[in-house]
Order: sequence, then structure tokens, then C-alpha cells
Amino acid sequence: MLGAIPYVVPPEKTFEFGRDIPLLGDHLTIGVFGILVAIGVLLGIHVAIRYYVQAKDLDEWVFRDQVFWVLVFGFVISHWYSVLFYFPEKVAENPWLLLMIWNGLSSVGGFLGAFIGMNWFLRRERQPILVYADANMFGLLIGMCFGRLSCALIHDHPGKIVEAGTFLAVGPWPCRCPEGRALPECCSAAQEIWRWDLGLLEFLVLLVLTVFVYFIWDWRKAHPGRLTGLVALVYGPARFGLDFLRETEAGKGVATPDARYFGLTPAQYLALGIFAAGVWLLFLRKPRPEDLAYARDSDRKARLRAPVAAAAAAPAELPDAPAEEPAAAAEEPARAAERDGPRDTDDDDDD
Repeated sequence: MLGAIPYVVPPEKTFEFGRDIPLLGDHLTIGVFGILVAIGVLLGIHVAIRYYVQAKDLDEWVFRDQVFWVLVFGFVISHWYSVLFYFPEKVAENPWLLLMIWNGLSSVGGFLGAFIGMNWFLRRERQPILVYADANMFGLLIGMCFGRLSCALIHDHPGKIVEAGTFLAVGPWPCRCPEGRALPECCSAAQEIWRWDLGLLEFLVLLVLTVFVYFIWDWRKAHPGRLTGLVALVYGPARFGLDFLRETEAGKGVATPDARYFGLTPAQYLALGIFAAGVWLLFLRKPRPEDLAYARDSDRKARLRAPVAAAAAAPAELPDAPAEEPAAAAEEPARAAERDGPRDTDDDDDD
């Protein structure tokens, strides 16, 4: 089975609360998914600031403030897009699911949310959009790699069944064990199933794209919007095509296949929009002078240094001599007369 990949069950830890807690339930499970996503977010922000923001002289603190709103809108709308379009029946059963942000995320829904949050903040601050979009995309690339790696490890995007030994196929897919848990080792030889793992395939696409942007393509000289356009031009068609490999039927290790609308997944509709944006940014939109009219970090640092430099350049003022006390000044003549003693004004007679 050269090129086939074994199905790995990642470790996880469950904490029992002993009672129901609102929005959490009676337990909390921590696994590799949440940990890798958190690492991806933090590392993506660091890489964007360390390399792109510094290279383009973007105001670091404006960028950081913008990232906050990108993350808030991104995660909230990512969750809403996931549960409303992929699992609408679960929302109908429990509307509180809309507030459980950690319970289901959609990557393309996150892109939509990030786009909304970025535009809202930058328009409020009167900053150009595209240079910040490129900075976000620069960090997002590595964040997406970690996100899709976590999906590959927990196998939450099962693809169609393929023959055992197919290049990049994953298996054996787990079977239900007597104690209730699904594990690969519970499958008999006749039950062994191999599938495409869409999280793994998308991770590989993103890894190649990230290496190309970071180390081969000259992003430092690219006009604002070109980096975002390049990523959109590649990712949109890749995601659109890969979703045709997803499982369409329940059973054989798949509880609920992805919902489809007129034959396409919700992600595929957004993927078409992402591709169109890539074509527009990379080939149709012309550079504009206002694209470079953004707040610069060098200006911010100069403003911070100006008061310090002015204080250092000002001449030092000598302290004023203390004024004499009025009473002491009035007593000075009397003390002088006392020192001289009384003077005799009559002349002596000579005999």
C-alpha cells in the first residue's frame, strides 16, 4: 500500500463536571483540534507582524486592533455558517447552539467573517483595505495550515470510499466497537474501508501554497491586494474541486455527510466567490495611489519620540535666588548700628 496513510486516533482528555453547566453541558473534551487552532492563530499573528507588517511599515498597533475584530467576526460567523448551513436541524432542536462558538467551525465562513470584521474596522479608522488584507492573508496562510492539520488528525471531513492502497487514501476507517467507540482496530478484514481525508488533502494544498508565497514569490514588492488575489485564485478552485470528493451518504463510519444545496456544498458557493475575487485583484483591478495611504509605523514612532527629543533639546533653567525675608531686610540697619556703638558729637576743651 505505497502512498496510503494509516488512520490515526489522536489523544484527548475529557473533564466531567458532574452537573449541567449552561452552554457547556456536563463535560468538556480537550483534544488536538483546539490546541492546534490556537497555535495557528497565535503563530499567524506573530508571523504577520514580524515579517509583513515590518516590511511594509504598517502601523503595528492599528494592525493589532484590526486583528482583534477580524478574529471576533471570523470565529462567530464561521460558527454560524457551519451550524446554519451544514446542520440546520440541530439549530432547530437547540437554538442555543448558535452561542456555542466552539461547537463547529467552517473555514470559508471564517473567511467571510474576517472580511466583514476587517472592512468594518478599517472603514471606521479611514484606512485602505487591501494592504491590511494582504497582511492578514500572510499570517492566515500558516494559521490555515495548522487548522487543516488539526482537521486531518481528527478526520472530521471524510471523503468518498476508494480502493485500499490508493495514493493519499486514509484507512482503515474506524468501525463501531462493542463498547460503543469507533476505532480502526475494531474492523474485520472484510469491513476495512479506505477513504479520502479532505482535511489532509486541503492541508497539503495549503502547505504548498504557503511555501510558495513565503519563500518563492516576491511578496515584498507586490502592490496591495496582489497577495490576497494570488491566494484566492489558488484556494477557491482547489476548495471547489476537493468538495466533490466528500462523502455524500451516511454509514460506514460517516454519521452525517455534508449538506448540499442544488448539488453543491455551502463551501463551494463561497469558493466561487473567492475565486472571482482572486481574478479581480490579480488581473483586473489597477493599482491606486490611495492603496498606499495607510498609517505607517515609522510615523507613529516619530510621534512618540518627539516629546522626548524636545525635552532633551530645551536649555536647562537655573533656579531663581530666594527672595529675602522683608522682616530680615528691615532689621539689618539696626544690627549694623549696634555693632558700631554710640558716637560722641561734643569736642573736648584744651587747658
